Amino acid sequence: SDPIMVLYAKGKNGALEEIGRTEVVLNSLNPTWITKQTLTYHFEVVQVLVFRVYDVDTQFHNADVKILKLEEQQFLGEATCALSEIITKSDGSLTLDLLRQDSIRSGDSQKCGKLKVHAEECVGSKTTVEIILRCSDLEYRDLFSKSDPFLLVSKVVESGAHIPICKTEAIKNDHSPTWKPVFLNVQQVGSKV
Repeated sequence: SDPIMVLYAKGKNGALEEIGRTEVVLNSLNPTWITKQTLTYHFEVVQVLVFRVYDVDTQFHNADVKILKLEEQQFLGEATCALSEIITKSDGSLTLDLLRQDSIRSGDSQKCGKLKVHAEECVGSKTTVEIILRCSDLEYRDLFSKSDPFLLVSKVVESGAHIPICKTEAIKNDHSPTWKPVFLNVQQVGSKV
């Protein structure tokens, strides 16, 4: 599966407003998305969120996720909760059941996976840091060629969980790679959780 997650906010009239999309994670049944969505929390308003997961067709792998036509992708499942349900958890994380669309309409709970959602208060700063990452003498992991390494940068939150914040590009056939510079802002790295 090549999943993408699309986040919606449900309006008072029940209409869905798209908030944002993650990147496509190739060949994964347990994706961890890097793309984060920023929402303003209104204490006095119930903010209903809808998370929809789709399997992106191979022909669209190189397309910009913002222009992907979701009706051309395979729907995998949907989960719904109030933003306050996530925020009030001690570790800021909530695990939701993904349900198929036909089971949502009929009331049958046909679970098709789980979705773990994490929320944290953003630090209001525009400070950005540039990091250049490199490795040397990595082990050879591919049988007939050099490795295609990439880095996944995560932060550890108060609960001890690792939350990915950045993923570098894979560099083909290189055991001493230097990646393109990574730019991280304080919002991505720091939090008040």
